[in-house]
Amino acid sequence: MGSKKRGHYCIGCGDYLPNEKFSGKGHRKHLCKECKRKGKTINSVSTSDYDRKLHLLSNAIKNCLLFYMENEGFFLFEYLGSRYMISDDFDSGIFVYQDNSEQKFNVSKELQKSEIVMEVLYKKYYETMENGHVLDYEDMMDEEYLEISKKRRQFLEVVLSIQQLY
Repeated sequence: MGSKKRGHYCIGCGDYLPNEKFSGKGHRKHLCKECKRKGKTINSVSTSDYDRKLHLLSNAIKNCLLFYMENEGFFLFEYLGSRYMISDDFDSGIFVYQDNSEQKFNVSKELQKSEIVMEVLYKKYYETMENGHVLDYEDMMDEEYLEISKKRRQFLEVVLSIQQLY
C-alpha cells in the first residue's frame, strides 16, 4: 500500500508542505504563504498544466519510425492504438491511417497540430533518428528490411500504402 503524503501540495513551489505553511484560503488555491508573498498566482504557475499534458502526450506517442522515399520522408508513429503519419518537414497535417477504408489516409481529427503536439513530435522525431529506427525505400526493396522490430513492422502496410500514393 502506498503511503499518503502529509500536508498539502503547493503548485507554486511544487512541494508538499505542512498545513501550517498555508493560509486559510491558501489550501483552496494550492499556494503556500511564501509563494503568495512572492506574488505567485495560479495563472503564473500554469506551466505545470502544460508540462503535465506534454508528459502524457509524450508517453502516449510510441513506436516511431522514419521512412524515406526518393523525394520525401515521413514520420510514422502510434498514438492510442492508431497509426499516424506526418511529413518529416512537419509542414503537412497529421494523417491517420485507416486500414479498412478506401481512402487510407485522412486528416486526424483526434490529434490536431498544436504547440504541445508539435513539441512532442519534434522530440520523438530526433529520438527516433538517434535510435536508428529508420527505413529507406531502397533498403525495403532488399529482403534485409526485416531488421526493424516487431513493434514497428505494423508500419509496413502503412509504408506500402504511402508507396501506392506516389
